[in-house]
Amino acid sequence: MRARGGDVHVSGDFEVVLGDEVLLRQAFSNLCRNALEACAETGVAPQIDIEGSLDRVQRSQVMTVTDNGPGVNANVTARMFRPFFTTKKSGTGLGLALVQKIIVTHNGRVTAANADSGGARITVTLPLRSE
Repeated sequence: MRARGGDVHVSGDFEVVLGDEVLLRQAFSNLCRNALEACAETGVAPQIDIEGSLDRVQRSQVMTVTDNGPGVNANVTARMFRPFFTTKKSGTGLGLALVQKIIVTHNGRVTAANADSGGARITVTLPLRSE
């Protein structure tokens, strides 16, 4: 990230979720890689923000990964988590499909939209670990 003149900023509230650390790390690594590549394709220095918030009523952790890239085309949003779907010149279309599989396996959900600032915003919601 820094080699491309960018940065990752993490803020907000986080608690422990129930899940496999290796798989969840892979999911968020894929999300950050996607954001980095989207920014690189447009020639902008990547800025990725990861923000955490808690929904105590639903007992869930909400995390948003926002970038300053070109955003998500509305025609793509419904298909972007399908295996082998890609808009990249050299992509396999498995990164976001794997993210969704990992999150759903952990009884969570993942959604995509455009951020108010214009980049993409991916929201991941996972259940908190029971006390």
